[in-house]
Amino acid sequence: MPKKERTFAAKLAHEARSIVKETCPVCGKERVPVVMIASITDDRGNWRPQRRRVKLCDCNKKQIYG
Repeated sequence: MPKKERTFAAKLAHEARSIVKETCPVCGKERVPVVMIASITDDRGNWRPQRRRVKLCDCNKKQIYG
C-alpha cells in the first residue's frame, strides 16, 4: 500500500510545532526565521538562486537587508 501524502494543513501544523522561539543575546528580542534569496553564478556563467534560512532580529537586520 502506498504511503499517504500529508495534507497542507498537516504540514503547517507540524512546522508550527517544530519552531523554537529564540531570543537574541545582544538585543533580547525574538529572532524570526526568514528565507534569504541571493543570485549567484556557477562555473559556466549561469545565474541561479541560492536560498538560505537565516534568523533575523534588530541586530542583524541591516546586514541581511543591506
